Amino acid sequence: MTPFVFSNLPVELVRDILEHAAHSDRATARNLTLVSSSVRYWTDPILYHTVILSSARSLRAFAAAIANKPADFVRTRVHNLGIFTVGPIQSIDRVLSACAGVQSLACGFSLPSYQQAHGPAALQALTKPREQHFLGTACRDGWDASLVGTTVTHLRIHLSSFDSSRPDCPFAFSDGAGAEAGWARLKALPTLTHLAIVYRPSGVTAPAAIIPHIARLFPSVHHDDALPQLQLVLVQVVGARKDASFATEAVKTLNAAAIAAGGPALRVVVEHAPLSAAKQWEDAVRGGQSVWDAAEAVVQSRLGAKSS
Repeated sequence: MTPFVFSNLPVELVRDILEHAAHSDRATARNLTLVSSSVRYWTDPILYHTVILSSARSLRAFAAAIANKPADFVRTRVHNLGIFTVGPIQSIDRVLSACAGVQSLACGFSLPSYQQAHGPAALQALTKPREQHFLGTACRDGWDASLVGTTVTHLRIHLSSFDSSRPDCPFAFSDGAGAEAGWARLKALPTLTHLAIVYRPSGVTAPAAIIPHIARLFPSVHHDDALPQLQLVLVQVVGARKDASFATEAVKTLNAAAIAAGGPALRVVVEHAPLSAAKQWEDAVRGGQSVWDAAEAVVQSRLGAKSS
């Protein structure tokens, strides 16, 4: 029989080695859980720290896996959760209900469909969410502020449209009309410090027209729409290949308009949207560059230039 390669090493060192291997490669982490109950005890928390569910199959498999775990384990060990499949909705609700301790949540499923089937209870029950990202289909048909945790400080949403001819409600986060489709729903989120908007300029309205309206959200400007803790608005401009040059020009124009406006608008930073917002989120929670890092550096540079 081949002797255990680590038999002469201290247990603490063996654990360090195996945990490092699990952190380095997800497939290795899964294989290590099969070695022994002790090794599984060490590596399971690493495997469950960040969970990405990108298909109905993976969603069902994860829902089945956590059904055999202690409730406390799932609630406390899943810190980052990304659900990028449209369903089954029942499995989505089961996973959200179990992962109540999640800190960063990315949703790629229809929020209205989910809310109609299960209501906001599971999302409202999250104990300490810090970031939420409503991506792609998540808010294509609108979204409800009640789906955002009361402790969320960082939020990314998709902007359906901007209409400068409606100064009281120029923004829409759904296809509906009226104040409920616009900034009014953000007033229910007073803890927000960072807001990211995925935005596709229409070409009908001048891109720079959006800047004064966004600037109204900052607390130093006394408007009813102001969010008391807001520090940064990141606008991610979407542009298809056929209109890439228009998107590039829009980014330049919007940043120039923010600098020219000065004041709170200096905290509005515009960049190209990533090819995949879901991949950007995943890279960030796995230790890569944060969604917000580059924009925060731009704000600091602008404010430094202003004070010098």
